[in-house]
Amino acid sequence: MMAAKSLGDMAGATYAAAVAILINPYSRAEQWREAFEQLLPGEDVRWYPDIGDPAEIEFVVAWLMARSELSELPNLRAILCLGAGTEQWQKPGMPDVPVVRLADPAMADQMAAYAVSYVVRHQRGFAGVEALQVERSWTIPTTPPTWSYKIGILGYGTIGARIGEAFAALGYPINAWTRSQRETPGVTHFAGIDQLEDFLGASSAVINVLPSTEATIGLLDRARFAQFSPDALFMNVGRGTVVESDQALVDALDNGPLAAAILDVTNPEPLDADSPLWDHRAVTLTPHLSGVTQVRSAAQVVAANIARFRAGEAVEPLLDRSRGY
Repeated sequence: MMAAKSLGDMAGATYAAAVAILINPYSRAEQWREAFEQLLPGEDVRWYPDIGDPAEIEFVVAWLMARSELSELPNLRAILCLGAGTEQWQKPGMPDVPVVRLADPAMADQMAAYAVSYVVRHQRGFAGVEALQVERSWTIPTTPPTWSYKIGILGYGTIGARIGEAFAALGYPINAWTRSQRETPGVTHFAGIDQLEDFLGASSAVINVLPSTEATIGLLDRARFAQFSPDALFMNVGRGTVVESDQALVDALDNGPLAAAILDVTNPEPLDADSPLWDHRAVTLTPHLSGVTQVRSAAQVVAANIARFRAGEAVEPLLDRSRGY
């Protein structure tokens, strides 16, 4: 493993031999090439697998890349991730250099729109109204008012806060659960594992935005699902590993207290063919599409962070390996 380099070290280092940027897009290569050619004029940009001299690579821009290949880059300063997740950069043998998480406002907006559309559809009974159309029935469902329907967000980082802002703008009360105490105007905050039960019980819909870490894997088990409020909605746009098992979720749907689940992430992805979630009447599955990296805006974020590195300025958000995100 390479020796760790702090931001201070990077600001003062010359890195005379490292002048190139290696870009390894997972998909949409032509779109990424067009965007970065406009944003990084005059830079020595190389497109994987055409690495050239490995000693000249200063930055790697990628969603993922083999540890064996990264270990061949002796002057690597940092990795800039092309997605929100960072599990792939924390495996044993990865170079111990800063990893910049992608904090793209366009992706956060997209995930907020996903959350609002599905939660509102459930809260206002739109699916039932659509079913009544077949019967030529003009019936207004009885649903809870917006002001009493509390949106609980598990994980209130950049994306979680954007989701909260979107719901608050529509008049929904917001609950937020985080590891440590925070204060946000108009948001009821819960902090730490001791307040998780209170958070779950106080929320009409719980939206998980937590990453997959040692502290979150299996966090929502049978005991935790039993702590949800009656007829609650559960939405997962974070990581599938936060749910202990498919069966624990199914039992909470069949026996209460959950009324429905909207799952954009599962464990594994895609689900095993025999998972009970595929056919469950109260489960809606989407194929990890709530937030897709937007090439144009993400490339702008990455290019700006490279400029900050070069100027010796602070770059955020950085992966905190001690926390796992």
